[in-house]
Amino acid sequence: MPINQIRIAGIKDGEHRQVFEIKDKFFEAYKESHVKSGRFTVETLFSLKGIDKRLTINIEGDIKDLLCDYCAKKIICPISITLNFILKESNSEIDSIDEIIYIMPNQYQLNLDQLIFEMINLSIPSRISHKNDEQSDGECDVEMLNLLHQYATKNNKDTDHRWEVLKKIK
Repeated sequence: MPINQIRIAGIKDGEHRQVFEIKDKFFEAYKESHVKSGRFTVETLFSLKGIDKRLTINIEGDIKDLLCDYCAKKIICPISITLNFILKESNSEIDSIDEIIYIMPNQYQLNLDQLIFEMINLSIPSRISHKNDEQSDGECDVEMLNLLHQYATKNNKDTDHRWEVLKKIK
């Protein structure tokens, strides 16, 4: 069931703003999502000028309970993302691409749930660490880092002597 929709038909020319609050319950519909918890403010600006329809979506907030890539400690990751879209009418169902969203000529509302979900997930940094986390003390779990270092360090003493012979062949 769509939660976040904007009206796109039967409105006057001009700019129309809407604000949504996104919380943990929103992510329950997306079982495979990396994001399970967070609090976001979604601001939409729908501009209508004749047949020209444009939509700007701005999302700001915090993704909670992401795991640090270095120490696996939970952190809060602040995000801010803005995307612009052009709405085009089509009599047949066409998948939206990049910044173009295809709508039916008689479509009254536009469901934003999938767009919001994708925008939040795409704004997750490729490297999640305490250094990027403005909400915490910025320190990784030292005990966990020591354990990782201990088990990740290669021990050259256990090298099979047969490999040494093969290395000499060139």
